[in-house]
Amino acid sequence: MSNANSDRQASLLATAGKVFPGGVLGRHRLPDDRAIVFARGQGAHLFDAAGREYIDFTCGGGTLLLGYDNKEVTEAIRGQLEKGTHFLTIVNDVAIEYAADLLEVIPCGERVRLACTGSEATFHALRLARAYTCRDKILKFEGAFHGSHDYAMWSYNTGVTGNYPKPLANTAGMPASIADEVLVAPFNNYHATEHIIRQYQDELAAVIVEPVQRMCGPVPGFLESLRAITEELGIVLIFDEAVTGFRLALGGAQERYGVLPDLAVYGKAVGAGLPLSAVAGREDIMQLCDPRAWGENPRAVYLSGTLYGNPVTVAAAHAFLKVVRKSGVYPPFFEKVDSLKQGLREIIERRGIAARVFGEGPLWHLVFTDASPTGTDKERLLMFHYGLIDEGIFVRPGGGHFFSMAHTDADVTLTLEAVDRVLARMGNKRGGEV
Repeated sequence: MSNANSDRQASLLATAGKVFPGGVLGRHRLPDDRAIVFARGQGAHLFDAAGREYIDFTCGGGTLLLGYDNKEVTEAIRGQLEKGTHFLTIVNDVAIEYAADLLEVIPCGERVRLACTGSEATFHALRLARAYTCRDKILKFEGAFHGSHDYAMWSYNTGVTGNYPKPLANTAGMPASIADEVLVAPFNNYHATEHIIRQYQDELAAVIVEPVQRMCGPVPGFLESLRAITEELGIVLIFDEAVTGFRLALGGAQERYGVLPDLAVYGKAVGAGLPLSAVAGREDIMQLCDPRAWGENPRAVYLSGTLYGNPVTVAAAHAFLKVVRKSGVYPPFFEKVDSLKQGLREIIERRGIAARVFGEGPLWHLVFTDASPTGTDKERLLMFHYGLIDEGIFVRPGGGHFFSMAHTDADVTLTLEAVDRVLARMGNKRGGEV
């Protein structure tokens, strides 16, 4: 990299420190000695302002299933820009055509409302459930992330387990009263979950679940049991498919596991890198947000936003949807990520490292533990991730990783070679060579 590029990145980082809290756009912050300013993306690769190239496994936080510069998506955006960038929430032709095609691939989809972010979508889905059931409480699972609103930021990352069903706050600034309306259960433990659901069945509006919670898939029968008990007791079952939608299959987790929720929430990949989310599901629930019912139906729900159905965003999403609906798109995608995960397993076995590779479908993670992923050595994990970044493999330090349809066989090979070098430097113990 040139000195001029390095100086430019340093200058940008200094400015960021003056204009953004923490010098960053959100919650992700690299250590000062590894701080990066990204300038462009191409395929599955990122380039920083200093000119350095990285193979990327953040995929825009999971939004870029097709990579950074998919031709169909960029052409659709360019074409819509010439026609108009926004028309309020009066329906536009692009949104109508897109929504009709979208419902064809969502197994539970009878009606859909478009929004901008996953947080908005889960918030709206929970409101619909409370209105439909005339109940107030919701149940989520410990460790699940459903956005940043006041009904979601409970027991996501507390480091404390077992105090069920009492939630623990993950941020300051939430009204304490909301804690009385949120129940928490252990993911993949149906016996404990059923006990909580039956105890609060007359107050419980919804059970919201990530079908794959972070990187961990459901144990056999777990989702099916949730479906059965919520149906029995008239509780709305919500699948948060922000991560799993279009990633595990065209029909997401619903297709992969064969379980239909009442409502499903979409974010991340659905917008092809632009801000789009959706709530889809049963007509009788979704119709509660028909504005014709306001003032007439006491259960009518306000669900609207100035930028909902934005035509530029929807044009990108429609182009994305057309690509992933093509025959033969998914098998090579899964083959590549399976090759990566198998290669990782072979490396840790050959080096005798106490680690585990897991992740459902095109999600992957390597943690340093003999047991469950929740028991990982976090210090060693960060050392590994920083080592990968130094090698030109960009990952989110401390978190799991995404795989995109833009990743190539060469990307897989280069990543495995980098992993082997990093693990060789780390050794079996901190600081020692293997």
